[in-house]
Amino acid sequence: MKKIVLSMLLAGIGLIAAEGTVPYRSGILLPPQADKIYAKECALCHGKDGKQTSFSGLTRVSYAKIAGMDTAQLAKTLKEYRGGIKSKDYQFPNKYGYGAVMKSATRDLSWEEIDAVAEYVNGLK
Repeated sequence: MKKIVLSMLLAGIGLIAAEGTVPYRSGILLPPQADKIYAKECALCHGKDGKQTSFSGLTRVSYAKIAGMDTAQLAKTLKEYRGGIKSKDYQFPNKYGYGAVMKSATRDLSWEEIDAVAEYVNGLK
């Protein structure tokens, strides 16, 4: 019995070690990985380089490119979409009609992750 348990334990450790890297998931206590967050949450609509200006899903939508946007302004806007700020300076925006989509993309991100993504987008010049 001990040999079976020991074998299973070693096999489990081997599988974990073979994985190599832990996939990034928002909300776990890892340093923000803005490139992975952007690829998962933003690239479908905004493109890999942040310069995509239209998206044809259920309906065709158009928007400005986000590559090179001011970091502070973008972080503020993303935090507004995410919600949860009580300051009167922050209100849920729907200025371009994408409020629900942007809220769903940002709702699981921490403030640090949003800041990291804003900085990443600023570097996509």
